[in-house]
Amino acid sequence: MDLVNSIAEMSMTMSAMKTQQSVEIAVMKKTMDVSTEMVSDLLDAMSVPTFPGENGSLLNVRA
Repeated sequence: MDLVNSIAEMSMTMSAMKTQQSVEIAVMKKTMDVSTEMVSDLLDAMSVPTFPGENGSLLNVRA
């Protein structure tokens, strides 16, 4: 009977660990999604005009 109890306890512990890992992954994924959205919004707010044919280049007008 002791072996059965230890197997059951081990199974419950592994199940709890799997649940905890799933929650941690979900939280990390949500954090990454929110961070990506914030960075995207920030880049949109800071958008600098580009010139046709010069994709991504900026014109430096400082003296």
